[in-house]
Amino acid sequence: MPVAITLLTVPGKLTRERGYTTKTIELFGPSLATETVPAVGNVAQIKEAVARFGAKVRADHPNESFYVSVRLQKGARKPNGYDAASSRNGFGQDDFLHVEEGRDIGRAQGTAPNAAASAPVA
Repeated sequence: MPVAITLLTVPGKLTRERGYTTKTIELFGPSLATETVPAVGNVAQIKEAVARFGAKVRADHPNESFYVSVRLQKGARKPNGYDAASSRNGFGQDDFLHVEEGRDIGRAQGTAPNAAASAPVA
């Protein structure tokens, strides 16, 4: 049964550390855009709607990093696979987040900015 969904942007970023990636979302940050999609019937249609919406917002705000939040209309029944897709970026919600390199990566590669130069051994 088709349901209405609301898509909105939430500021955030992905930070890649050595061996893992963290996601930071500003839950009370300003939204760049909101859109209501009147009828989607399955997870694939939600994914398509997120991709279209995200691409449109990216075109309008090319330097912004944002997460796409997907909300079902109140009282609606979730399509099969909704929870699994929602929890593992199955809708492509993270696809518009910028990825930054964390501090641990610089240290691991010996490029820490405060590292002292080593003196040659005599």
